[in-house]
Amino acid sequence: MASLAMLSLMSCQNDTLREADQGTGYLYVSLDRDDSEDLVFKSVQEADIPFSLKVSNELGQEVASVEDHRTLAETPLALKVGKYTVTASSADAPETAMFDAPFYSGSAEFEVRADQVTNIDVTCSLANVKVTAVFSEDIRKNFEIYELTVSNGSASLVFSNKNGTSGKAGYFSPTGTLTWSLYLKNLDGLESVMAGKYDSVKPRQHYNLSFSLEEKNDNGAGGFYIVLDDSMTEKKYDLVLDFGNKDVPEMSADFEIPDNGPVTLNAGDNTSKVLTFTSKNGFRNLLLSYGFKASAMSAGRASAAQVDLVGASSAEIAALEVAGIRTASVQEGDASAVVDITEYIADCPIGSATVSVTAVDTKGVFKETVIDFELMSPVGVDAVSANAWAMFATLKGKWFAASQPAGIAFQYRKASDAAWTDVTDVVTQTGSRTYTADITGLEPETEYVFRAVSDEDRETREISFTTEVAGTLHNMSFDNWYQNGSAWMPNLSASYKVWDSANPGSSGFSIVPTTPTDDVAVSGQGKKAAKLESKKALIVLAAGNIYTGKFIATSGLGASLDWGVPFTSRPLALKGWYKYQPKAIDMVKSPYENLKGQTDICQIQILLTDWEKPFTVNTNTGTFVDFENDPHIIAYGKFETSASSSSYQEFSIELDYRDKTRTPKYIVITACASKYGDYFTGGVGSTLYVDEFEFVYDPDELSE
Repeated sequence: MASLAMLSLMSCQNDTLREADQGTGYLYVSLDRDDSEDLVFKSVQEADIPFSLKVSNELGQEVASVEDHRTLAETPLALKVGKYTVTASSADAPETAMFDAPFYSGSAEFEVRADQVTNIDVTCSLANVKVTAVFSEDIRKNFEIYELTVSNGSASLVFSNKNGTSGKAGYFSPTGTLTWSLYLKNLDGLESVMAGKYDSVKPRQHYNLSFSLEEKNDNGAGGFYIVLDDSMTEKKYDLVLDFGNKDVPEMSADFEIPDNGPVTLNAGDNTSKVLTFTSKNGFRNLLLSYGFKASAMSAGRASAAQVDLVGASSAEIAALEVAGIRTASVQEGDASAVVDITEYIADCPIGSATVSVTAVDTKGVFKETVIDFELMSPVGVDAVSANAWAMFATLKGKWFAASQPAGIAFQYRKASDAAWTDVTDVVTQTGSRTYTADITGLEPETEYVFRAVSDEDRETREISFTTEVAGTLHNMSFDNWYQNGSAWMPNLSASYKVWDSANPGSSGFSIVPTTPTDDVAVSGQGKKAAKLESKKALIVLAAGNIYTGKFIATSGLGASLDWGVPFTSRPLALKGWYKYQPKAIDMVKSPYENLKGQTDICQIQILLTDWEKPFTVNTNTGTFVDFENDPHIIAYGKFETSASSSSYQEFSIELDYRDKTRTPKYIVITACASKYGDYFTGGVGSTLYVDEFEFVYDPDELSE
């Protein structure tokens, strides 16, 4: 256990320094030690550590500070009478990982009183994780090199006999995990590697990793165990060092790796970079390390991490994906693994990057692969990607120098044309050195080409993209109807169904809330509209409605419906015509009893989803779509009103896209004369007319 620092602070009154109405006290600090054990493992007491102090008043304002608490023994700090908070911390701020640099912190409240001495204690505890390594005498005698690499996922420390760090104490900022790998090279030149991981790692814990040898009698002189004693459980790692074993783990890549020197690329290179690892004996460890160092001219970030893919958690795999590395967890004994570093390298700025993988098979034989990348400055700007919709696209570009080049812009054209169109209205993101622009007026289902340009760079890389289909749905004009018994159906025929209503359930009671009408928004031969009227059916309300999907069956006094039909386009809005004649709400069910007597409300809504199948609504059991929280909803919009209208009014529902990169699989459009009709609440006789629905794909139409 690392000892706890006890700061004793005393305030005392000195009459000679008394102000008119204020006393003045003095602050003394002494450093004591608490040797009680409350860390994970036994530790040696640290050497005397200086603490900095910050004193704040009741308003949180800093009124005094001391760089080294030990100076107060000779020069006490004068404070006015009052209440204060002192915050103490060791002199050096905590680093991600450092040798011999513990960081302690703590705080306490105290009060300075006139003519009194106040004694308080501030407990300063270790804020980082301590790691020490112990190598037995037999390891020191039999191995030329022994190195323990420990990582918290952000930085690593190497405890090595070659650089004099084997006996040091390492301190890590707590990230929840620690991974370790032990590299050994014996006096005959034979090498081996093993690895492990600790989870639930917390501040103030001390991991003391002690390694020793134990002979493995059943394998003769060539085999022995490495024994790890970490004070939690004793673990034996079987190292059979077989000089005759030819089955060394192998690595292949889909890009060229020079025999000497780094892989030289332009920064932002996004060509495929996939590593494939195989082992005839299966993997015991697959240690992936990666990091890069940005050049002085680049604004990129620094990064370093290590993870063992054998047994890697879903959180570790997700963290790798965030870093741009795509792979999967490997089970012990698996014979192959694939690591895609394409996105990681493409995201690295100008500078040097390293990806290394140490593959250890189940017999302890290993192969280390280290790939160095040197990322050079390409042209000043480069095209990155295009998010293409039906009639517009968002273009993304990147620059590579430390400062933004002059005149950054885009050029685009149809793939079949020769002339370029300039786009100079761009939005820049300085931190990532990227810029974007929206281009409008595009044609659906058409191939385009774009490139990033600046004042200095005109002939840059071209990227092609194809705009999406401007999809539509059958019978959005509501001109086509047929009858199934007494139930009107809003489709051309039973063989092609997109729209449905509650008619199939209520018609058995001679109630048909949804019907065609000649009262239309746009006149013409054969034109129809949909009339949705809320009616009483037995003891409940049958709200007039229409929706994309299919009626399944009656369910108690309600119905079971499938919401949604296949649809993969991304419209920006739904527009059309409506006329509403509401009544007072006279039929109510829980929890809407308070609405009785209020004017009814109509509703039209649209949502795009990537459900794997239509959503089954059940009005009897109260099973409805969670519009706010369903993660499969990509976009949503609605229109509601209680205003009465004697003639058709135009409406437009702009879709709110919660994710502008996903492609939908289903579309739901619903219209209802009574908003709370699903809950059997509404006004009998409330009538909504809807006609001539259509999608908006051109963003310029939204501003009209």
